[in-house]
Formats: sequence, C-alpha cells, structure tokens
Amino acid sequence: MDDKILQILKDSGCYQNPDGTWSCDGDVDLSCLGLTRLPVRFKEVKGSFYCHDNQLTTLEGAPEKIGGDFWCYNNKLTSLAGGPRYVGRDYWCDRNRLTTLKGAADYVGRDFWCTYNQLSTLKGAPPKIKADFLCGYNRLITLADGPWWVGGDYHCHHNYLTTLAVGYVGGSLLCHENSLPSDLA
Repeated sequence: MDDKILQILKDSGCYQNPDGTWSCDGDVDLSCLGLTRLPVRFKEVKGSFYCHDNQLTTLEGAPEKIGGDFWCYNNKLTSLAGGPRYVGRDYWCDRNRLTTLKGAADYVGRDFWCTYNQLSTLKGAPPKIKADFLCGYNRLITLADGPWWVGGDYHCHHNYLTTLAVGYVGGSLLCHENSLPSDLA
C-alpha cells in the first residue's frame, strides 16, 4: 500500500483488525485517485464510503457494512459482487457498465441510483428502498425484478419499458421516454 493511501486511512480514523481487514469509525474517501482496485480489504465503515470517479473494475475489498453513503459511481464496474451488504443511507452505482444488479446491498436506508448503466434487468436490486429508486437511462424492458417497495419516487424514464410491473411506490412513478402503450404512459 502506498503512503498516500495509508495517510488517507489514518486521517479517516481507520484501523486494521486482527484478521487483516480494515474498519473505520468515520468516512473513507478514496474517490478520484485513479484506482483500479480497492487498496485494502474493509470490514465496516461507520460513516460513508466513497470510491467514485476511479477506474474500478471490481468492488472486492469494499466494506460489508456501511453506516452512511456508498458511492461507487463513474467507474468501470460490470458487477456489484464484493460490494456492501448493508448501506445505511444512499447507494449510488450509476455511470458504470452494469448489466445486472446482482451483488447489490440487501438493505439500503435511503436512495438507490443505478442510472446510466447497461442494465437489461433489475435482478439483484434491493427488495425495499426507503426513499427514491432511480434506474433511468438503461436498457430495461420490464421492472419485474426491481424492488417491490419504494418509499419515495421510482424513476424509470429513458428505457425501453413495455409494461409497468411494480409493487408499492410511495411517491411518483416517473416513466416518460419509454415504449409504453399510450394507456400506461
């Protein structure tokens, strides 16, 4: 591990666990560093974990549990495997090369963003989103495998949807710019 990364970890209040993983009581910001892989294996980050705007091709080493936000947007990810299972606030994986959401967290406390990917299915999406779910600008023809419960707005615009198979949506269903029949648009 290079000195710059070690300094970031120390400044964030991170510490190494006996099993070699790293944990942190605050936020960890590894964004905009040109990383192709995460430099260490994390276990838990009580604050937010930022690894956006890099060249990541894998989430191997990401924390299993994040108390705050998880931002891995604008990388080269083709899979969310290895990512966190629990995210206390927002999960942003937009602007990658994802074709599926397999490997996404089981629990997300607020928003989930997966816009501007190459998604043809929402299989693997968290089952319940407490706030907004954004999956616009993908290649979706159906929402059938998406979350069954969205507490806020469901943004599914700019896809190729021909049907709207959704569960509970507490806010608005925003589905413009799709291939929906006129009685559904």
